Amino acid sequence: MESKLISIEEANRMLPLLRQIVADITANWDKIIYKRTELECLEKGLDGSGAVLAAHERDLKLQGLKQELNTLIDRINSYIREVEDLGCFVEEFKRGIINFPSLYNGRKVFLCWKPDEQGVTHWHELDESFNDRVRIRDVGEFLYQKPRV
Repeated sequence: MESKLISIEEANRMLPLLRQIVADITANWDKIIYKRTELECLEKGLDGSGAVLAAHERDLKLQGLKQELNTLIDRINSYIREVEDLGCFVEEFKRGIINFPSLYNGRKVFLCWKPDEQGVTHWHELDESFNDRVRIRDVGEFLYQKPRV
């Protein structure tokens, strides 16, 4: 499937909605990490305080925790689909980094944004990551969206 190309202007118009979705993604990601740590402890037979649990008690807690994790994972997957339905991609859950497929001087690149930024001001190559991003110097070098008449 060919991805939609997004202009800087379109990306910036999406930010109010993306801020809400990304807040949900990062909050749920933090919960997933916490629950996975809890799960690892339970699998070793320990509760959160380090006390040893009886096998039956441990199995019940494991079952409940796995169910909670699956619910959180389903929830985060639905948020990812919302982002992808907009034509964007989640690069990183923890920081909520979003990539927007675009064109830079005629070649495909990703515009990129993180939640503490006011607008889309950076880009990187398709095979690079957020850490390699470059500040946009001239918006004219990117896909230009003609104004609607």
